[in-house]
Amino acid sequence: MAGIKVRTDPVTRTNLGEHTLAALRVQLRAVNCQTCGRPFLRWQRPALALYADGEYAEASLHHVGCHRPGWHEGWIDPFLDRQHLGWRAVTCVLPARSMLGLSSEDIPFFLVNPSFEAALLHNRDGKGWRVWTVEFFKELGLDLRGSTAVQSAGPTPALAASIEDHRISVTVRMGRVHHHWPDVPLFPQTARLARSRGSIAVGVTTRLDVHQGLSRPQIAAGATSGSMAVGVAALAPEGKGRPRRKR
Repeated sequence: MAGIKVRTDPVTRTNLGEHTLAALRVQLRAVNCQTCGRPFLRWQRPALALYADGEYAEASLHHVGCHRPGWHEGWIDPFLDRQHLGWRAVTCVLPARSMLGLSSEDIPFFLVNPSFEAALLHNRDGKGWRVWTVEFFKELGLDLRGSTAVQSAGPTPALAASIEDHRISVTVRMGRVHHHWPDVPLFPQTARLARSRGSIAVGVTTRLDVHQGLSRPQIAAGATSGSMAVGVAALAPEGKGRPRRKR
């Protein structure tokens, strides 16, 4: 995949290298500017900004008029709250035997792309920068071996889920890390299976375009390819997942 076209500067291209820059172009999607929050127009080439702190960095997309492309040392607060960061999630049931090679019952599955316009990078042991968004979730206890994750004896401690009516919300929480993906539509079959199991498998990907319609074989292939972090979220008792809305 060629990925999106972005505006970069010579320092960024030198620091990242062409291979990592190409991987970023594939992962990132120009939806909303991470400075102003307004959408990109189809013809606009976003500016790629990199903020590095030691062996970690974050890449993000911006309107050229909001933020010039470039490499910066140190984090700055406006990008840490991620208030403009886009994400998308879908739910489905994956046949365990035919698609995951398991002997267990079918698996209720929550698939999320958590980061359209930003990506984490890691420069481990000074060996060069690489895209690290999905691997970051592995550090939180998810597994890059999808089949292993859904066969685990218990839920992933960092994950939690709650169902309200025909929607599900999933939270990742560990220390200062907090991601929340609320109110994702839940098909009745998926809801029944999740309730009967008391849990739902969660897959985190940046490679599959969740904005487009994905088939179950595509999702299953991603879950077993090593490019998706998979865990199991325990369901909260219904009515206790979050405060009820006032009417």
